[in-house]
Amino acid sequence: MRRFLVTVATLLAVAFAATACGDTAPNNTVANITATDDTAPDDTTPGDTAPDDTAPDDTATNNDEQPLGAGPYPIADLTVAAYTDGSDNSTGSVYRLACLGDTATLTGDSVALSADSMCLTLNDDSVRTRLIDGFPDEMACTMQYGGPELAVITGTLDGQPVDTTVDRTNGCGIAEWTGLLGHLLPPPSA
Repeated sequence: MRRFLVTVATLLAVAFAATACGDTAPNNTVANITATDDTAPDDTTPGDTAPDDTAPDDTATNNDEQPLGAGPYPIADLTVAAYTDGSDNSTGSVYRLACLGDTATLTGDSVALSADSMCLTLNDDSVRTRLIDGFPDEMACTMQYGGPELAVITGTLDGQPVDTTVDRTNGCGIAEWTGLLGHLLPPPSA
């Protein structure tokens, strides 16, 4: 028992010195210190505790690293159905964009778009507003026809529902397709 107390006292002195020097374990706690003793379990004194098996191992990350999912992208799960002849029963492409912090994933039909650029586009306030709020009712648009393309975008963006349509039947739709939402939609067919 005496050897055990000497070992514990030594370990406490080391822990105190480490704390005084600013060396602490993750979560600003003193490093997990356990003593081994060759005494029988019935020689324990009240207040003794078992070693903490849930302590972080040497592969734990430091506090300066970003948490899982942190990064340049918002949280988004969008499905884009882009049709070439203006009807939602026509030929075209359907793909899904998933963004989470530092991960951008594009699945479905092959399109000439980059998942990274698509997710970065979702950080733009005007793009976010357009996707979440839809097309503004009071917007005046030229009666210029740009083509039969139609895109339906559904899903969620940072917890907000997205359910909007973009077409190229007027000047506003043409500008949205090639400008504002140009990194989310495939290039027009004509």
